[in-house]
Amino acid sequence: MVKPCKARAHVERDVKAFWPSATEDDAKPDGEDDYDLRNVLDSILKIHCTHSEPDFLIPWQRQHQSTSTSSGFVIEIGTEGGEKKRRVMTNAHSVDYGSIIQVQRRGQSEKYQARIEAQANECDLALLEVEDESFWEGLEPLNFGDLPMLQDEVEVLGYPTGGDSLSVTKGVVSRIELQEYTQATSFLLAMQIDAAINSGNSGGPVVNEDRKIVGVAFQGLEGAENIGYVVPVTVVQHFLEDIQRHGRYTGFCTFGISYYMLENASFRRSLGMKDGMSGVRIGSVDPTAASLNILQKNDVILEIDGISLGNDGKVPYRPGERVAMNCYLHTKFDGDFVSVKLLRDGEIFENVRVPVSIQRRLVPAHFQNQPPPYVVVAGLVFTVLSIPYLYAYDAWADYVSDKICYLLNHVDKPLEKSTDQMIVLTQVLAHPKNLGYDKLQDLHLKKINGKDVKSLQHFRQLLSDCQDEYIRLELAPDDYCIVLERASMDQITKEVCEEHFISKDYVLRSNADSSAIDCTVNGS
Repeated sequence: MVKPCKARAHVERDVKAFWPSATEDDAKPDGEDDYDLRNVLDSILKIHCTHSEPDFLIPWQRQHQSTSTSSGFVIEIGTEGGEKKRRVMTNAHSVDYGSIIQVQRRGQSEKYQARIEAQANECDLALLEVEDESFWEGLEPLNFGDLPMLQDEVEVLGYPTGGDSLSVTKGVVSRIELQEYTQATSFLLAMQIDAAINSGNSGGPVVNEDRKIVGVAFQGLEGAENIGYVVPVTVVQHFLEDIQRHGRYTGFCTFGISYYMLENASFRRSLGMKDGMSGVRIGSVDPTAASLNILQKNDVILEIDGISLGNDGKVPYRPGERVAMNCYLHTKFDGDFVSVKLLRDGEIFENVRVPVSIQRRLVPAHFQNQPPPYVVVAGLVFTVLSIPYLYAYDAWADYVSDKICYLLNHVDKPLEKSTDQMIVLTQVLAHPKNLGYDKLQDLHLKKINGKDVKSLQHFRQLLSDCQDEYIRLELAPDDYCIVLERASMDQITKEVCEEHFISKDYVLRSNADSSAIDCTVNGS
């Protein structure tokens, strides 16, 4: 027989001991400092993005969709009319080729649709606009602080992998110097901290003890622990100023030169440099640089805007710190001038006004979130050589083919003209009339019927203008040659496109205007 249990005495317990209250009254902070902290934390956002990246080896197709989460934060930016508007700042790579971008507030489940208003791949920054006004209710923009000193304590705020809630990580500033930004293989000033920046931290703010923004987390160092890199506040503010001045992001300026260090005393004396002089020797000036007719090969740059240039190519930055000369030039805007002290053929020239300009390379690092250009001709697929194309082949691996090595040698070459492109035969879609060519790939298209090919658009124009019976294509390396019959070329193109479900037989884009896309339906 089961005996009933004796009734236990009721004990009053504080429910809050096991489950905190989420009501507004109970959630009010105790003091002003706590209230400011809450406002700062509420302005840190989680970014959800569905990426639909193109296949750079099969340029008419997209890769399988992928998703990512990252961090962002609310800022206030000025407009040309003097008005203020709130935007979300994050990393460019966080929303790269984003087909769906959503923003989620701290402690809320709802996600708000966002769109990219500005994207700067070179400094890995992006601005997002959220049109739903309810999203902005109660959100305060974060303020910018000064660039921290070495060993200053900072906090990284964001939503890294390993959990869903906001994370705060502390660290100190380890160094500030020129670093590579992997998003566009560009070199800009960057801040290194000893707080780990993990996947998901990207785009989150790095703040000082006053909770002011001193940078934006953007990448870590693979294989190393507790080394993270931050876009410093000076680069962030240049990005915002660029947008305010021009209505869009334009880029970072340089002289457009290659230069060499002068750390050998004999070399310096051979150039006519006296004791106490220091600087760098110009090796070449880019053909598209604004400084082309002012600076010359073998000129020695001694000073820029009154700042002495060291033989190592660096200038004083702050007490005990030196940075590369380009870090100073990156603070300028397109069309600005720098006063340069030059040594030329043993003669010193003071206060030479040298314009700075935004320089593009022959091999682009990105296509501004647009699909890569291509042309299909009789089953031959041509595209523009780009950094993503090379990454698709893992071109920087230990062992690659001779053809990929040949293409890699062109990565750092300057443009001869702003519209120049390097055209690559990426593959051949087999057809009975192009047999014998179907195994060719990764070849540089140099000439068509003896005429140099300057760009994909120029290539297509040369094809259109050609009246010869045969079209002869010359490719490198190893002097490959392809011959096509002009009379059957269009029909082969149409049949190949139909077989492979290629809706457009070409997509063109100019380097001068990367947003311009020109397409046609195949066979037209």
